[in-house]
Amino acid sequence: MKMIFRFLRELLLVALVATGVGTASYYAYQWYEERQLLQSRPTLKLAVDQTSISPAWQTYINYQKQLRRLYPFINKVSNYVPPRTWDGKDFVVPGLRTTAAYNLKTRRFERTSEMTPQGVTIAGKYLLITAYDAKHRHNSVIYVLDKRTGRYLKTLQLPGRPHLGGITYDAKGHNIWVTGSLGHASALMSLSLKTIEQYHLGERTLITYNHQIVIPSIERASAVTYYDDQLFVGFFNLQGRGKVAAYTIARHGKYRNTITNKEIKSVSGTLAWSDPNGSTSMDKQIQGIAIYQNQIFLSQSYGSQSSKLYVFPITALNSLDERNAELVVEMPPYLEQITAYRGQLICVFESGAKQYAQPHMMMMDRTLSVNINALFGS
Repeated sequence: MKMIFRFLRELLLVALVATGVGTASYYAYQWYEERQLLQSRPTLKLAVDQTSISPAWQTYINYQKQLRRLYPFINKVSNYVPPRTWDGKDFVVPGLRTTAAYNLKTRRFERTSEMTPQGVTIAGKYLLITAYDAKHRHNSVIYVLDKRTGRYLKTLQLPGRPHLGGITYDAKGHNIWVTGSLGHASALMSLSLKTIEQYHLGERTLITYNHQIVIPSIERASAVTYYDDQLFVGFFNLQGRGKVAAYTIARHGKYRNTITNKEIKSVSGTLAWSDPNGSTSMDKQIQGIAIYQNQIFLSQSYGSQSSKLYVFPITALNSLDERNAELVVEMPPYLEQITAYRGQLICVFESGAKQYAQPHMMMMDRTLSVNINALFGS
C-alpha cells in the first residue's frame, strides 16, 4: 500500500511539473510572438502634433499578402475589381500608436497609445474616423484625413469620453452626427462641417457640439447612418437582439437641420416600422449600419473571430434578420462601422488598436474599401 501511495505521489508530482512546464512554455511562446510583432512594426512616423501617421503593425506589402491569404474574396472585391472611387481606400488609420489627447484627471494633454477606432464617414472633402481611449483616461477624438489622398490633417478633441460607436454626415444640413451619451442616456451629438474646417492642426481646445439630443428609446447607441433626411440609429446588445430607430431631420423652422422633440417622443421601442419612421429589431452584435440605394448593410463583430457583413434589400427594414439577408460576407475580425460612398463600402476595424491586436489574426490598421456591385458578382 505504501508503494502504491508513493507511486501515485510521484505520478502527481510529474504531472504537476509537466503542467507547469507546459504553461510556462505557452506563456513564453506568447511573449516571444508579441515581442516579434512589436519588433516588426513599421518605422514610427509622427505628424507635427505628435499623432502617429505610420501603419500600426504592418507594411502595405505584408498587409496585402495577409488579405490575399486569409480573405481572398475581400481581396478580390477590394483590389482586383476597379473601385468606383479611390476615396477612402487603404488609408492608414492615424493615432493607433500615439495620439495627443486631453486627460480629464490630470487636466492636461498627454500622448496615449490606447486609442481605438470606431466610426468612419466622409464629410465634404474629409474622411473622418472616430476613436476612444480603451483605458477611459483621455477624451475621445476624431481624426481628419484628406478623403482623396488619405493624408492626415488634424485631430479634433471632443468633450468627454464617449464610446463614439458611430458617425455620419448630413450633407444637406452640413452636420456631422456622432452617437454617445448624456448622463446615463443614449444621445446624438452634432458638429458643423465649418467647425472641422476652422479647427487647426495641433489645436488643444475641445470642440463644442451644436446639437446634443437625448434618445431614450435607444438603450445604448452604437451605430448611426444618414439616409433620405433621416438618422438611422442602432445599438449593440451583448445579450439579445439589438434595435434600430429612424429619426427624421427637420428642414424648416426652429429645429432646422436637427431633430424635433415631437419626433424623439414618437419613436419608441414598441413602434412597428412605419412609413418609414419607427423601429425594428436586428441581430445582436451589430456594430455598423449603412444604406445605399436599395440595400441595407449591417456589420457584425464580436471577438477575434471573422466578422460578418449582412446585406438586406431595403424592403427588409421591418425584419433585419439573418434569414432575410441577400448576402452574408466573411470579413476580417473586429469590423466596426461601415459607410457607403459612391458605390464603395468603406470599413474601419478596431483590430489595429493596441487593445485588440493579436499575432494570429488579420490586423487591419488601414481602412478597407470594397466595390458594392462586386460583392454580388457584378
